[in-house]
Amino acid sequence: MNKMPAISILIPVYNSATFIRETIDSVLVQTFNDFELLLMDDGSYDGTADIIKTYEDSRIRYELCPHDFVGTFNRGVDIAQGKYVALLDHDDMMVPRRLQMQYDFMESRPDIVACGGIMRTFGKVSMDWVPTLEYDRIILEYLRRRTGPIFNPTCFFRKEIIDKYNIRYRRGYHFAVDTKFWTDVIKIGKIENIPEILVWYRTSNTQTSHVTLPESLKISHVIYQEFIDYLLSKLDDSEEIKPKLTGKFMPAMKKLTELSVFSSDLYFLFMREIIDGLYQNGFLNLEKPLGL
Repeated sequence: MNKMPAISILIPVYNSATFIRETIDSVLVQTFNDFELLLMDDGSYDGTADIIKTYEDSRIRYELCPHDFVGTFNRGVDIAQGKYVALLDHDDMMVPRRLQMQYDFMESRPDIVACGGIMRTFGKVSMDWVPTLEYDRIILEYLRRRTGPIFNPTCFFRKEIIDKYNIRYRRGYHFAVDTKFWTDVIKIGKIENIPEILVWYRTSNTQTSHVTLPESLKISHVIYQEFIDYLLSKLDDSEEIKPKLTGKFMPAMKKLTELSVFSSDLYFLFMREIIDGLYQNGFLNLEKPLGL
């Protein structure tokens, strides 16, 4: 019987011929080598498959899927055999010790469901994207829409827990499925980021996240509001503050935003302060998962 790998590296690919060799090579030189590399092809037609098939490393598993990003990603999670799953975009690169750093962190922290870290960008923009580190602060900064809980290409999660709660990319959140995914993860387990550069993140005018940004932001607003409503639903029913917030205050705030009395940026900043106030005064506990 073949030994199951410690880590499954999941890379959805689509028309990736220009960069996929650099991406694969960055994986194959990892200092931690107990992994499988899942290259899930979302219907490429540019020669991506021909490049992938030049590799003879037995750890590489290639699968051609119908063009459906949500289905392709979910298929990759379904077939992953590792204790952990590490994500990477098809045009980015891992730093050589990425897998070792995240594996060691997760092995030392059984209370953590997923972790991420810093991305160093290159290409059009050169800078370090530094995430919030601790779980409670991750939630609060997420509400400000200042940063995602985890930068997706740095994600490293426990497969058993994600499977237990059947957390996958969900349809109906096109261009923001990763935001919805992380919102669901936050509910069932603690996540943290480590203060280490894990990924070199390519930036360009043609990358998907740049092209789809307006639509992504619009859908993300829906997800942020769903998460705010979720947090408020976790207030103790016996506390008089709950009906005051959910009965009149929240509907009025949403209506004023719809009427453009103030911007959505100001609305979400204000809601972040409300949630933080509830946390600081003991009405909400953001130090542990609140559950689905």
